[in-house]
Amino acid sequence: MAGQKWVHDRRSFLGVGAAAAGARLFGVRPAMAQDDPADCAPIGVAGKTPVPFKPSPALPVRMRKSAFELSKTEVDRLKSAYAALRKLTTDQPDDPRGWLRQGYVHCWYCGGGSDGTAGPAIHGSWNFFPWHRAYLHFHERILCKLIGDDTFALPYWDWDSQGRQSFPTVYGDPNDTSNPLFDMLRSAAAGAAISTQAVSVPMLNRTMNSSVNTLYMGSASDSGAMENAPHGPVHIWTGDTAMQAANNDMGVLATAAQDPVFFAHHSNIDRLWSVWLGLSPKHTNFNDSGWLQTAWQFYDENSVWTQIAISDVLDPVQSLRSDYTPPNVKPIWTFKARTAPAFVAGVAPVQPAKVAPLTLATSTTTPIALGRVPLTRSVAVPPAHVKAFAALTASAPAQFILHVRGITVADDQQAMFNVFVNQPNATAATSLDSPNFVGTVTVLAKTKGMAGMKGMAHHHHPAVNAEFDVTDIIAGAKGATRLSVTLVPAAGAGVAPKAMKATFRQLSLEQL
Repeated sequence: MAGQKWVHDRRSFLGVGAAAAGARLFGVRPAMAQDDPADCAPIGVAGKTPVPFKPSPALPVRMRKSAFELSKTEVDRLKSAYAALRKLTTDQPDDPRGWLRQGYVHCWYCGGGSDGTAGPAIHGSWNFFPWHRAYLHFHERILCKLIGDDTFALPYWDWDSQGRQSFPTVYGDPNDTSNPLFDMLRSAAAGAAISTQAVSVPMLNRTMNSSVNTLYMGSASDSGAMENAPHGPVHIWTGDTAMQAANNDMGVLATAAQDPVFFAHHSNIDRLWSVWLGLSPKHTNFNDSGWLQTAWQFYDENSVWTQIAISDVLDPVQSLRSDYTPPNVKPIWTFKARTAPAFVAGVAPVQPAKVAPLTLATSTTTPIALGRVPLTRSVAVPPAHVKAFAALTASAPAQFILHVRGITVADDQQAMFNVFVNQPNATAATSLDSPNFVGTVTVLAKTKGMAGMKGMAHHHHPAVNAEFDVTDIIAGAKGATRLSVTLVPAAGAGVAPKAMKATFRQLSLEQL
């Protein structure tokens, strides 16, 4: 591979067919701006009935390793696989398995083309983890096929491991088009240190200590802690290390999977799903039949249009034949088991009385604007709530949840804000080490480039909802007569965004 150049400049090769009066190349309209796909719908599926997914027990279990622990042989194999994937796009642009078409899979389900079409939304719900696991599976199997090696496995970017809060060198060394893992639109360089706004101990402690699946994985209508952070901030940082702009590729959902590091990032998120499940017997997947039966379609390694359900991906070893080799260093986060109040013989345990939701902000007409500066809303704590809060312990299982509902951001913009409870003076400079920090909300840009241009349509995505366990903070504020929540817009660590136009509909504290 030495000295060989792989096609990376989409502006040049996508524009080849543009001069031919409306000609389409690779299923997209002429490249514009930052090469956002105009049409990323699956190619050649009209009239096709998808084949149900079936496990292949004869396949070896593919063991995914940290990108920081790959041997030279494994690095060469990874680069050969992506070189073959890029070559497939160049040689056979209509092959659905090629690099660009693989990127369009994520565009279709997670961002949508600027022509206004998209598949079922994946982000902002409990579909986030299982859909990406299925996507990783089919992508990995295509790479196996292209290099003729069923043992090939994607690496994972373990930004949660000690000493690994940096961009993995293999994806940017060399930092030019001789490296098929290089992305010309990427801001992060090999070895660059990740902003603590993207990955930090307090952020991961909050995320990995989510005590119930709806908090960690999301629900039918809420985004989960992992999706919000570090998932979203790492996307933003990779596209723009200043974290001010929604930059292609990684910083925009429509183009994120055109950067090979996307799959290492999501492999780590997939790994941490299994890690979280193993932290406590109380950590479980959902048993909702509708969730289990939810299914999506992908092209497999043989270009067979295949349908896979969530129930097919819950046992990745037996069903998908993939697993993870644990990193050889410890994580930066610490898991702390939640404990119920101690039982004293003859004394009934004190249980918080059921109380009504406390609404801090709500609007059914004009949405509440959240711009560049922090926004604080507070409410008087009724006597019944004071009594209920007094019965809590800081280590108790989740009982009081803060909801931020109806978050909207223009499709071509991003938003990120940190959430603090009972710290009304919080600003972008406030450390996430604050005991009053409860988490981060991240909304990635869906599409850019052609969005909003005259004659170019783009669809709109549903509002996002987020929720946070604030039981420990409430327990530490016994007797307080007011409750405040502060939403702090953020860019890089300690820095406010230069611009942000988000809105939300409701802010409330509710008891489980």
